[in-house]
Amino acid sequence: MEYSAHIKQIIEQLTPLRQDPAFEETFVQHTQDLSNADRFQIKMEVNRRNKPCQRPIDLRQRYKSECQLFEHNNIAHYMPEKAIDAYKSLLELYAGTYTFAIYEHILARFKVKPKSEQFESKTQQSEVERTLQMPVEFGQRLIRNEERMNYTTQVKLKSGKRVVDAITRDISPSGLRIKIKSIQHFDSDIPLLVSFSHWQQQFVDQICEAKYKICWQKTEKETTILGLATLDDDVSQSFGKFVEKYVRSYKRKYRLDACNTLQSARNILFEQCYFYTHSALPLFIAQKGMEVHIPYVCKQQSNAHVLDYWQDENGICQLRELLSGRRLSHLLNQLTPVKNEYLFCFTHVQHGKKHYFSATYDELERFELTDLFLGFGAQKPGWRVFKVQLQEIDLNNAWRAVSIPESAGEEIKKHNQPIGASVQQRLSQISHFALLLDVTNSVAKNSYLNHEVEVKHLDRLMSFKQEKLEATQTQAIRYEILGKRKELRMRYDTLVKLECAGAHCVAKTVNVSPSGLQIRVDKWFDFEKGSKVKLSFPLLEGSVKGGIGAQAYQVMATNPQYKVLGLRIISPVGKVSGVFSRLIHNQHLDNKKAGQDIEGLELALRNLIVMSTSQCCGFLLKPSKDLYCILAQSATANRLSALIDKAHQFHQNAFEAFLLERFKLDEKAQNQLHAELLLVCNEHQVEPVAWLEQEVSEPERQKRLQQEYKRGCIWVIRLESHAAIQPDYKSIELELTYLNSFQPAAAQQLERYIETVQTCFTLTDVTREAMIRYNFDSATIAKNHQQQNEFVFDVLD
Repeated sequence: MEYSAHIKQIIEQLTPLRQDPAFEETFVQHTQDLSNADRFQIKMEVNRRNKPCQRPIDLRQRYKSECQLFEHNNIAHYMPEKAIDAYKSLLELYAGTYTFAIYEHILARFKVKPKSEQFESKTQQSEVERTLQMPVEFGQRLIRNEERMNYTTQVKLKSGKRVVDAITRDISPSGLRIKIKSIQHFDSDIPLLVSFSHWQQQFVDQICEAKYKICWQKTEKETTILGLATLDDDVSQSFGKFVEKYVRSYKRKYRLDACNTLQSARNILFEQCYFYTHSALPLFIAQKGMEVHIPYVCKQQSNAHVLDYWQDENGICQLRELLSGRRLSHLLNQLTPVKNEYLFCFTHVQHGKKHYFSATYDELERFELTDLFLGFGAQKPGWRVFKVQLQEIDLNNAWRAVSIPESAGEEIKKHNQPIGASVQQRLSQISHFALLLDVTNSVAKNSYLNHEVEVKHLDRLMSFKQEKLEATQTQAIRYEILGKRKELRMRYDTLVKLECAGAHCVAKTVNVSPSGLQIRVDKWFDFEKGSKVKLSFPLLEGSVKGGIGAQAYQVMATNPQYKVLGLRIISPVGKVSGVFSRLIHNQHLDNKKAGQDIEGLELALRNLIVMSTSQCCGFLLKPSKDLYCILAQSATANRLSALIDKAHQFHQNAFEAFLLERFKLDEKAQNQLHAELLLVCNEHQVEPVAWLEQEVSEPERQKRLQQEYKRGCIWVIRLESHAAIQPDYKSIELELTYLNSFQPAAAQQLERYIETVQTCFTLTDVTREAMIRYNFDSATIAKNHQQQNEFVFDVLD
């Protein structure tokens, strides 16, 4: 794992001092100015380096004739004499124990790359692989109150007069996992007395038995596995304290079970792959009676087009009038937890001013203006169809504990402190969460244009004109990431002159940091990774006395499609770094003064988005030559997720297979696919029947829907895909540090697994909009909706 230079320096200083009785005092002195996360990182890395090592050092490949056999504690090393002398000196520093610090120091000093981490056993490897393949559940964090150690020892289980021999699989102060080498069944209501016979011989003064309740039991290949928890009595509590000391003393010798941390870290990375690239605009809504306010929207590059649509000519957000108190009240009358509505919108520009018109289907039917609004609105360049998914919000989800037991260190307890009062105050006004999705189908626009427009009645559309807001309190919070960062990076646009191998071009910065930046060039050369370029900043020359001059950078990443270069500064000690450091610092101060930068607010909103989302989505992974498709479980159940569950009940993974075939059909467009899937449901069948865009025309699509409706209720599912991004591993640095200490191979396996994620996709139910589009009458639309609910056994609405 990479560390900043400052953190690395502290780790190097503290590692040899770990066994010193005054280590804790020294640790506090060296880390008092650091965050709790950094302190935890340092302590875990120092502990890892002090862990006894069993790996032999073999330098024969690099130093052939110079190497000689050197044995220490039954481990055979092959090293030259200088390396042996260094090894012996380091042994004195580490109290005679061969540690990972010695192993890594010798390899680094003699320029040998250490072998990749290996699993300690096939059981550990299978557990990790099984964990990585578990269903992706957004928002799920498996939190343990205490560390659990993989430890095997013989025990006897007593239930009444029945005595059964067993072995432990893992232990913690308040629980056990037990394996019995036969098929057994126990009454869950009767406590089990567990006797640790081996421990009793070893620890004579300690009573090594306690009563446990059975939490679960299952069979695996002629064996029985039990999950047990201690009872709340004095004997069990006393034994629990003994186990706590035992785990703390031996967790460096016996491996800790960190699969819950691995699973949570994996879920976080999948969340980032999806949420930082999806196109829905998250809205946080405050409602009091008929008054509606939208204090926050969360903007990023992939959903900017939605927010930009609702910014008028003065940059004022007009979303509040789209979700008026009347419309919100109507939505909240739906009985389902997630409320759904479609809004048909168009804009009209007059005298340089942008005016918004919006209507729901029920509003158009009530005023008998469906044909006029849809037919006229579809003629306008600003024609859009939006879907709103609305639900009540649980503000408790704004805080999520890290999935590491607090017994791992005081730093975890401090990190898990609840959100601050200033953030709570900001969040207290929020009552609802909504997703605004642009589901406009440009191909289907012709169907809307078929509606007859009577020009003489156009003035009647004024009843759907939104009141123009002259000001707004809606704040756009940027919540995307810019990749793995070790320092703050801000968006900044300034002119750059670039020189590369004698060639010159002009560029503009996209974002900057003290030690790196991204630029977009006006002319693309064949830039190679690792090559050097010189940049000068004409507009910044006057910001520093004597100018800043040209600065050398190294090319770290290239994107020819967008003409973007990622660059890293070669010498960070210079005027350019100072200029960008001040810019970032001043922006931070300005945000604070404006009340926009409240520490923890972005994280709280991010947690709420993940824990409130009702979107159904999935991923395409390519671990080898073949693609495969997985669907993620959204945090909030909805009608579409209920349909997918039904499909799994009837046909297992046939739904994913059908989606996968569509992606394979057009591999070049995997990351920019927009398609609509038609399904028919009847009796015990969920049948995907067609991709609507493959029909030759709009009339044929209408005809296909009408034909399939005769067979059962229909669903139209919009599929929208986008390229996955490299997630921000800094966001799980605590989890990675913990895994690197106790399951280093699992941490590496996790990164390799995430690298196989190529594409993210969103599934949105647009059935009602499609039936409106293809001219089904309101009675038929309502009947189909009722049949859908009956099929998925959802609450009728």
